[in-house]
Amino acid sequence: MISKNIRQLFLVTLALLVTACAQSPQRLNIQPTLSISGDAVGNGRAIIVSAADQRPNKVLGSLGGVYGSSATITIGNDIEQALTRATNGMLASQGYVVNSPDPNALQLNIVLEGLTYQPLDQAVGNAVKLTAVLRADVTKHGETFSGRYQSDSERRSVGKPDAEDNEQYINELLSDTLTRMFNDNRLRDFLLK
Repeated sequence: MISKNIRQLFLVTLALLVTACAQSPQRLNIQPTLSISGDAVGNGRAIIVSAADQRPNKVLGSLGGVYGSSATITIGNDIEQALTRATNGMLASQGYVVNSPDPNALQLNIVLEGLTYQPLDQAVGNAVKLTAVLRADVTKHGETFSGRYQSDSERRSVGKPDAEDNEQYINELLSDTLTRMFNDNRLRDFLLK
């Protein structure tokens, strides 16, 4: 009789744990890093960087599978500040004067247009498709430049990715997209002319 009660208690506890896990959303801390090699080409040029989160949906996606759509993935920190901080650090290392009060400073706005997380059907293991879309809008002496940059990535794992795995995936994706942006010769030329 006691072993039957223990077994029932174990099954109820297990069911509660599975249900709790199935409804656990992930809030990710996003901190992309940006490092561009080369000479310090900024030569003291003044620049002001801002960022705007214009994603139509603030939910990146869900864990999918048995977790369904209840286990959503969202960003838990200020993504605009994270993008601005990464960009300011890189530009300062390139010889630009960031956050300058100079009224003639370059104005660079990084727009996050999309960031998605999509589980893929797999016979074995887990896979997700990640997409990031950024736009760089620059204004300088009445002239403007706009460039759009997209990165796609597919990640595979044996088990379901936890929040730490997903933070790494998203941070690497955004870092790659920012690197692609600042390696664009059209943007670099506009900043330097």
